[in-house]
Amino acid sequence: MKKFVKSCAAALLVSFMCTTAQAAPSCVFMKFTDDTRFTKAESAASLSDMVMEKLVASGKFNFKETKVIDQDMEQLLYEGRTAEFRNAEAAARSDNFDTLFNGAGYSEASAQDIATARLGQVVDPSITSAIGKAHGAEYLIQGTMRGIGTGDWMDTQIQEAINLVKNFSNSLGSALSSTPVGGIVGSMDFSQNVTKFGVQADMKVIKASTGEVVWQKLVTGKKTKKQSNVGFGLLKFKVGSDKIDNEMYNEAMDDAVQQIADSLTEAADKGELFR
Repeated sequence: MKKFVKSCAAALLVSFMCTTAQAAPSCVFMKFTDDTRFTKAESAASLSDMVMEKLVASGKFNFKETKVIDQDMEQLLYEGRTAEFRNAEAAARSDNFDTLFNGAGYSEASAQDIATARLGQVVDPSITSAIGKAHGAEYLIQGTMRGIGTGDWMDTQIQEAINLVKNFSNSLGSALSSTPVGGIVGSMDFSQNVTKFGVQADMKVIKASTGEVVWQKLVTGKKTKKQSNVGFGLLKFKVGSDKIDNEMYNEAMDDAVQQIADSLTEAADKGELFR
């Protein structure tokens, strides 16, 4: 009897999960566009694959494709602007830009590109709807890698901690200098080299039929390395390393991936992702 009850419970759970997945709006995950100087490093492609893997594993999205859609949205938008370019050339020749400036492409509601598209703006619906129809998806999840590399990611708490160590070091150095040994060695010197490596991505959810950006969030993954330089007079030594390496890059990427996945799943749970 217990075995039968457990089997029924398991069947109900599976049925509930399938019903929930089917009830969620259909979507596809687009390959990240790369707005950095390092497109050949393929970091955007790696970011796309890692985020997709986590979202699929969460079971909270009704993906029509379990792989990243390998279409460059920026390139599609560029190609779709051919008519606008021709109109601009005609306007330049006639020295009359009034008609061009009053067109849909110059309105506040129209996004100029994926990287700068804001919440509520519209990306070319002829392109988004075509992608949606091709994959049977109501929504497109699109990311843009906005920046990667070293930068000032340090916050005030880290700076306060460094100041605290410096103050402690100076106090200790003063105390040592009053002792016979301290008088010979000298006061303590302390400095710190800090290297910050960041991966920044702008995430958007776009309604395929209208091209409207219905959700947006900027995420920054980061990794900080510190090298402390301590000296007692002629005695000097270093603790830690501030050199950029593969481990630092990978950890910053992992942090960005986790933040993106957490943001999307949290918004899905709250019903904020699909409108």
